[in-house]
Amino acid sequence: MQKLIWQTEKRTVNDLLPYSKNPRSISDKQMADLKKSLRKFNLVEIPAIDLDDKIIAGHQRVRALQLLGRGEELIEVRIPNRKLTQQEYDQYLITSNAVGGDWDFEKLKSFDLDMLLNIGFDKNELLNIWNEQLEVDGDDFDVEKELAKIKKPKTKLGDLVQLGSHRLICGDSTDSSVLKRLFGKDRASMIYSDPVYNIQINYNKGIGGKQQYGGNVNDSRSYDEYKAFLKMSLECALVVSEPNLHVFYWSDQIYIGLIQELYRELGIENKRVCLWIKNSQNPVPSVAFNKCYEPCTYGIRGKPYITQNIKNLNEVMNKEITTGNNLLEETLDHLDVWTVKRLSSKDYQHATSKPPKLHDKAIRRCTRPGDIILDSFSGSASTMIAAEQLKRRVYAVELEPIYCDLAIKRYEALTGNKAKLL
Repeated sequence: MQKLIWQTEKRTVNDLLPYSKNPRSISDKQMADLKKSLRKFNLVEIPAIDLDDKIIAGHQRVRALQLLGRGEELIEVRIPNRKLTQQEYDQYLITSNAVGGDWDFEKLKSFDLDMLLNIGFDKNELLNIWNEQLEVDGDDFDVEKELAKIKKPKTKLGDLVQLGSHRLICGDSTDSSVLKRLFGKDRASMIYSDPVYNIQINYNKGIGGKQQYGGNVNDSRSYDEYKAFLKMSLECALVVSEPNLHVFYWSDQIYIGLIQELYRELGIENKRVCLWIKNSQNPVPSVAFNKCYEPCTYGIRGKPYITQNIKNLNEVMNKEITTGNNLLEETLDHLDVWTVKRLSSKDYQHATSKPPKLHDKAIRRCTRPGDIILDSFSGSASTMIAAEQLKRRVYAVELEPIYCDLAIKRYEALTGNKAKLL
């Protein structure tokens, strides 16, 4: 690509085009001060524009000139010798706006996370920017329909794929070499995994047994075999994790004690069992007490980061909580009961598939934007979808090529970006 060279030309103020996604805003007082400066010193720092006259730097100066009645005036501008790529444009836009004015958080959250980190934002700044701006909206991806389209998976065992800021490897999560290749020198600040439940579900057919998907997952191990399987997956995960770490493992109710035992053996402090309360349950009359929740066993290693959006929970709980603000959601984020709408069974082709919204609380409470989450059993990639919307990164492992294909299609459908084989 041709090297960028900038030169000075002249343009009419009103011909310069503002960028609708410019993330800097300016208060009335700041605008008044800017107009005062222009009256006294005239235009000292000239705007930068692209070849199509779209403003890169100087939005507020151009607006101030227009408000001063100088819209038809010719001014000097800096212009490149070639059109900037979108990435170049965004990076210079953010860099040039690093001082002066205020950030428009709603617009800033649309910019690429890695770019923001690379130009100098740190994770705490991004947390302050996005703490109340980001949420998991889920997606409209039809898992059943897209699975049916995959006749022969393109992904092969051993493939490592880059999906924006996320990574996915097709391999065995109980093989430490697979995890080391996935992470390189990076490290996870949270393990968030949904392994097979060992409750005799045919993962090849999914819920309802409608279709053969070509899966080979063993969901019928003995107790000792299942314990060894979970322990190996945890041991491998810990190898590529930070010393200070959050750990979440989903399971069937009968294995809560097993996971807690494994946590103790591996130096993970048991903290809570979080419960996903599910709607749309169909009670079976022959069962004494029907299941209405799925448990997620939560523990920590060391002293991991935790969001401090509410300092005194008792004080909050004694206040009246109403709609129209974030207080209700922020309070519920601190509780170990998660009430997230369950999809109908026809939408669950991966046997323990979760809606992306379910992962929102754990991710926002226990990570910052840019942090890496390890998902050792990617499945339908709902954790990656949630992390994408919350500006976190997921490094995922999936044994089945068909579900790797599904994850890639789901990511591309949500973002419009293309996966890249590494």
